[in-house]
Amino acid sequence: MKAMLLAAGRGERLSPITRVLPKPLLPVLGRPLAPWVLTQLAAEGIDEAVINLHHLPQSLREALGDGSSLGLRSLRYSLEPRELLGTGGGVLHAASFLRGSGPILVRNSDFLSDISITDLAAFHARSGRAATLVLAPHRAGYTRVRTDADGGVRSFGGDAGGDFLFTGCQIIEESLLDRLPVDRPSDLVRDLYVDLAREQGIAAFIHRGFWWEFGTPDQYLEGSRTLVEMPTDHRIEIGDFDPVRPVGNVPAAVGPGVVLHGDGIRIAGFVVAGLGVHVAEDVRLEETIVMPEAWIGPASALRRCIVGPGTELPAGFNAEDSLIATDGDPSGPPPPECERRQGLLVRRFRAGAR
Repeated sequence: MKAMLLAAGRGERLSPITRVLPKPLLPVLGRPLAPWVLTQLAAEGIDEAVINLHHLPQSLREALGDGSSLGLRSLRYSLEPRELLGTGGGVLHAASFLRGSGPILVRNSDFLSDISITDLAAFHARSGRAATLVLAPHRAGYTRVRTDADGGVRSFGGDAGGDFLFTGCQIIEESLLDRLPVDRPSDLVRDLYVDLAREQGIAAFIHRGFWWEFGTPDQYLEGSRTLVEMPTDHRIEIGDFDPVRPVGNVPAAVGPGVVLHGDGIRIAGFVVAGLGVHVAEDVRLEETIVMPEAWIGPASALRRCIVGPGTELPAGFNAEDSLIATDGDPSGPPPPECERRQGLLVRRFRAGAR
């Protein structure tokens, strides 16, 4: 079986951080998403993979290389240079790489889980259907998926309700590549699965373990909190993360070389501090993620913030519910919804929004 990792999106909901770092490389507790996902696939016996590229493609190529360091025998790149092709169009664009080895695993790059690909593949083979979608119990903010008594997917959204959500992980037969539109960008659900569900061609693999998407600021923060507060033995089943230890009475995932010992540092809720992060004296951090090699200046206060890699916050910098990143182009207009503050790009996000 070959796999395709969908990774071409711009990650606009996490801008301005994703202006300099593609979303598939965002670190979760010190572990960049795409490299870890590919490592997991290799550990379950999938040694050939394709990843589609559009936004910051060279960054992903440099980070992933030929895949050998991740345990893969082959990693191919499918570049979408002119426009985003969508999930369906992206798969079709990579079809020449994906054909020839039977069923194809297709997976979004912005979630972590303990889904067993081995169990999923066996379930798909037994189902005899053209596609198998991994579903999880429904959560607010996601499209509802309805199943039927025969273990199939019946419908998506609408007034029919449903107890599940689609995780973005699926196995499809090669024959489905021929049903995707060839003349435009397309979406796997809208342009393939809606009709296939009516034909009773989709099996539902129900996953009740860990699954978390990191596509929005709130998801990123809450998913990180969930992992930090998780029992260690469960957390290490999901990923090889930075170690979690108490800092005062607060759980914190702390990367190598982190300096968190300045006088007057106060931490609340949970904290994630990546490789080489430096936190100066009299800083307050509450429910905040600081990505690798960032520096938090003295007497700063951050609540529910995500600080991008290599970002240097000046002394006395205060922010809440904000994404904060280095301003790479101070002479141009700021990105949408962003403001410039003390040489940085800051974007407020609405707590609880998806």
